[in-house]
Amino acid sequence: MTPARIVLADDHNLFRETLGDLLEAQPALTVVGHAADGAAAVRCAAAERPDLFLLDFRMPHSRGAGTVRDILAVSPSTRILCLSAYAEPGLVHEVLAAGARGVLHKGIDREALLMAIERTLEEAAHTTVLVPSPAAEGSDREALSSRERQVLVSVAAAMSNRQIADSLRITEGTVKRHLNSVFRKLGAVSRLDAVNKAVQAHIIPSPTLPTAVRSGHWGPDARSTPSP
Repeated sequence: MTPARIVLADDHNLFRETLGDLLEAQPALTVVGHAADGAAAVRCAAAERPDLFLLDFRMPHSRGAGTVRDILAVSPSTRILCLSAYAEPGLVHEVLAAGARGVLHKGIDREALLMAIERTLEEAAHTTVLVPSPAAEGSDREALSSRERQVLVSVAAAMSNRQIADSLRITEGTVKRHLNSVFRKLGAVSRLDAVNKAVQAHIIPSPTLPTAVRSGHWGPDARSTPSP
């Protein structure tokens, strides 16, 4: 299988180079370009036409959502994941509306990043949002029930709703209700976001990257979109 071609754009050289080393260690990924500002990012997109662009939209000479549109104008088939240390809801909505396939906070862990990349490359209509949510912060957050934790652990193992239902001997509708409750309690916007927040809050143990994720084959319900 030909590795997916990725361009990295970030004005912090150490972060960009470290991220590049991480991605190059994955057999299914290869980094074909680097950029340190918005203008260079657009030029690199035009020259390389990558499969995936990891873009810090708060770089020098970057127009934020405008840079996303500029990249897509010169390379329409490229899928863009935005990286940022900032999580203002307005910025998230702007870059998604401009055509980005997701927004990832720079504080996410390795497993969450690789999951997001795999899903973005795999599905054309995929959207991932992994950013801190005010609704999930603070000591007054509503606790998950034992069954909700069981469902979330299964989600972290990349199980589909049908697989979770069979494993726990409940209906798929019940699984969806539990997931809706989990999303509400954690302030999560996706399955992957819920897992990431639960791990960070020590609600569930950190999962190892599933074999299915490494090979790019998740179940039909495992997409990290707001729908459970």
